[in-house]
Amino acid sequence: MAQSVENVYAGAMLELCKEQGSCDGAFEELEQCGRILSENGEFLSLLASPLIGAEEKKAALEKTFGNSVSPLTLDFFCVVTEKGRARYLPAICGEFKRLYFKENNILEVTVTTARPLSGELRDKLKAKLEKTLDKKIIMHENTDKRLLGGIIVRYDNYEIDSSVQGRLEKLKLRIDSVIA
Repeated sequence: MAQSVENVYAGAMLELCKEQGSCDGAFEELEQCGRILSENGEFLSLLASPLIGAEEKKAALEKTFGNSVSPLTLDFFCVVTEKGRARYLPAICGEFKRLYFKENNILEVTVTTARPLSGELRDKLKAKLEKTLDKKIIMHENTDKRLLGGIIVRYDNYEIDSSVQGRLEKLKLRIDSVIA
């Protein structure tokens, strides 16, 4: 099976980081840089432009990221750019995050409630999810007053909806199917 450009470069970076024992630092840098690159299309276009020389691109990368990332991450960005793959940098950073999470048994979960969770409830929910899913959980919280009460938990391609709104919608569907 052919691998995507993102997977090849992110996988190579992860292996290099593991060899050097710098996975955690690289993860933080690539996550931050990935956001910056995603938000700055003009800079990405500059890096991908065939009209700009390799030295100018390297200088732009050093000026932008040189003081805020490790030499390994900066060199990685330079290599990706030299190989003509600069437009893939945000996707490569995203794929590195996915591989890093897989390697470290981490799962991002989005929790939506009608009102913000208390600290105690947040801790209990996180502990329950970690025990149930057997992963370290990174929890993102949202509030949506339309839920009325209850909770929606989303991760990967799964959704657990135990909100009042969700229950009312299921009840409406049942009633509609009986009437129809």
